Amino acid sequence: MNQPVRPATEVSDVILDSMDFMMSRLDGLTVEEYLWEPVAGMWSVRPDSDDVPTVDGAGVREIDPPPVTTIAWRLWHIAIDCLDDYTRRFGGDQSDALTVWTLDPSEAVAILQDKWDGYRRTVADRDWWEPLGEDWEFWSQHSTADMAMHASNELVHHAAEIATLRDLYAAEKDAS
Repeated sequence: MNQPVRPATEVSDVILDSMDFMMSRLDGLTVEEYLWEPVAGMWSVRPDSDDVPTVDGAGVREIDPPPVTTIAWRLWHIAIDCLDDYTRRFGGDQSDALTVWTLDPSEAVAILQDKWDGYRRTVADRDWWEPLGEDWEFWSQHSTADMAMHASNELVHHAAEIATLRDLYAAEKDAS
């Protein structure tokens, strides 16, 4: 793992650099892993009646208990529901996240990288202690640093879930 030379003097560098590592865990992702559903009732990405790949539960918030989700769903959630949404809000766009995704894992990883790059550029150029403002609804009085830490939490826990699903998929395949 390549780590940046330390010490860093900017909190933004420390936080943003720490999030770069997750992308390497997606190397070699196959379609079978991407769409694997080891339990019934998982949320995923599925073709609709017009063969458009749509996201199960897109736009649904706070479901209890939350469903188990596939790698495809988690990559959509990180790329679109989180990073793209945050980047758009920094620009004043409060429109809903896209509900169309891809069934191709390579394309999903490329989109995720693009959304991460856009988010990173946007956040790195901001005053980290300035309140976010009205485009952020209940987050409006929070700072960019607060949002970056929330984004970091989303990336870390979903990346860990993706890594676990990949490990379980590999273990099941090896046991067969």
